[in-house]
Amino acid sequence: MGSRPLYSLRLLSHAMFVLASAVSPLIFGILIVGLLLAVVQGAFQVEEGALALAAKLLVVLLLGAGAVEAAFHSIEHLAQAWLIAAPSLVNRAGF
Repeated sequence: MGSRPLYSLRLLSHAMFVLASAVSPLIFGILIVGLLLAVVQGAFQVEEGALALAAKLLVVLLLGAGAVEAAFHSIEHLAQAWLIAAPSLVNRAGF
């Protein structure tokens, strides 16, 4: 019974890692494009907000389309780990 909370924390840690690995390519892609556009807009003194929005939207679409399969694969492994661990997390003495 003492190992159940530790195993639950490991599953939660694994879930947070899967979430971070699924979302981080999009966040870093938007960050890099945003920084590059800020430098270009500052260098050429362009004050057009649509330029930044269109570029970030394009990056999100391209990275999102490419990362969908990897994200689903990670989430599939997470779901399998949770389903395998489900019986050990149930407190049978309380039922």
